[in-house]
Amino acid sequence: MIVPAIGLAVLAALAWRHLHPAERPVRQVRALPPPTALATHCRDVIGKPRIEQVVPGVWVALAYDLANTILVQTSAGNVIIDPGMSPKRAATVKAALHAKAPGPTRAIIYTHSHIDHIGGASTWSEDDTAIWATEGFVRHFMKQYSRFRPVEARRGARQFGIHVSDEALPCSALGRRIDMIAAAETGTLMPTHSFAGRTTFEIGGVQFELEEAHGETHDQLLVWLPQSRVLMPGDNYYQTFPNLYTIRGSAPRPVDAWIASLDRMRRLQPEHLVPSHTAPVHGADEIRRRLTRYRDAIQWVRDRVVRAANAGASLDQVAEDSGLPPALAEDPSLQQLYGQLDWSARAIYTNHLGWFDGRAETLYPMPNAERAKRTISLMGGTEPLWQEIDAKLGSEPRWALHLLALMRDAALTTGEPGSRWATAAAMAMESIAQTVSNSNGRGYLLERADELRNGVQPLLQPRPSQALLQAIPMQAFFDTMAGRLIPERSQGVHEAVVFIFHDTSERFVVTVRNGIAETVVGEPLPGTPPPIATVRATAHLWRNLAAELQTPAKAVASGELSVSGSLTGFYTFMQRFRIGL
Repeated sequence: MIVPAIGLAVLAALAWRHLHPAERPVRQVRALPPPTALATHCRDVIGKPRIEQVVPGVWVALAYDLANTILVQTSAGNVIIDPGMSPKRAATVKAALHAKAPGPTRAIIYTHSHIDHIGGASTWSEDDTAIWATEGFVRHFMKQYSRFRPVEARRGARQFGIHVSDEALPCSALGRRIDMIAAAETGTLMPTHSFAGRTTFEIGGVQFELEEAHGETHDQLLVWLPQSRVLMPGDNYYQTFPNLYTIRGSAPRPVDAWIASLDRMRRLQPEHLVPSHTAPVHGADEIRRRLTRYRDAIQWVRDRVVRAANAGASLDQVAEDSGLPPALAEDPSLQQLYGQLDWSARAIYTNHLGWFDGRAETLYPMPNAERAKRTISLMGGTEPLWQEIDAKLGSEPRWALHLLALMRDAALTTGEPGSRWATAAAMAMESIAQTVSNSNGRGYLLERADELRNGVQPLLQPRPSQALLQAIPMQAFFDTMAGRLIPERSQGVHEAVVFIFHDTSERFVVTVRNGIAETVVGEPLPGTPPPIATVRATAHLWRNLAAELQTPAKAVASGELSVSGSLTGFYTFMQRFRIGL
């Protein structure tokens, strides 16, 4: 019998209703892991420093540092993937790996440009060692460690809890806790070989395939050993929910590309997965299961953000709605011990739609301080506020911290260590930290509490090697000058200085114009005033001056730096900028 078209429609509707009863929200697991989860993870997943053999000829150093170092032994020598964060720790790792697989270092491979993967390169590198990375490496490295270095360094120190006890923070969820003092002396070396897309090479009978795999960073790569079916994914997989947003601050992480990179890994069907954080995974079926669930978790969060945003949800609602379906949330490899769902949801939203979430009241808000003052006034002033804070500090520390933030925003406190406000805020943060299993969140809270109790410690200044310093492009030094201008010293000023580097044939014109520093490569733009001085030097010298390894006065006295025009004007010009790395 032929069913009329309308009958088909009715049948389809009935079938849909039968298969899909009245829609109800998908149950999501939003709760963070219990506070004991981090200690368990540190003990069972991170563990103690050790060397593991993945397959014959492939070794990995685990828990010696924040990141793993992987050694591939060939008949011609060793290839090192991710040589560690500092020369000091890399030396310990090198000794431990060489006890299993001695040999010269033929090549180093950087999976990406984060310092915990590259800072130990000088310990491993030899005269003829090739260093491989993607073409985006230098650009990404300079972006994250130049203009915003001070704020990223401060927030990074808090995230990793540099003054927090090992008992309170037994590990980073990715590996051993960072030695910030050792890491200040970096052994990073610039790549000698780079590629876009995909490249292959052979060393000592072992074939290496490198492929761009954007995710944790835009310069990420994966390493594939087809003969042994070993895959090294860098930071695109590790045994916690991924850090789709980092609270220390970073450029937007390409979530869609991260998913695509995981799909590429699945196609390779590896039998051994050796991430640059946390332990290796073995067995094709288990690896396929983990990679699939990992990419599904990322896509779930992304798609929930898309649907919520399109339905008109505010940014706060999007974050509060973030969770995972039970089938994914029950996976121990997806616990929110490093990345966090609500942070990720906020990042995905703002990366695509920006800060404005459609709420009209956020377009022209009352100044924050005024808003806080009026709120406190409506509450009856500071005395009732303190009564509520004191009453809830032990039982509801998040509420107490919110009220304390109102007082801070209203400029009713200086937050000096030892003050009533600083002591209460530190107590609230410490109480919240006891409920947090995310190592980044716990570290940040406890480090901030330490600052409130003991004062903010000066940031450690980086000590780059000469090899790294001399490899940094000259333009990078001048690109950062705009953010280093001190506006108070440059109002009502319109003057220019020309910099000529005869060893590299580079010329830069820096103009200060009413609190703005403009850098131009080559000839000046129309309207630029005649230079008050022309500076001639080598690029080598200028890099050392920028790093404060030499002083301009000594360089002028020695003749290494020549200034034509006004020498006094040049000195005054440079004093308008904050110097140093």
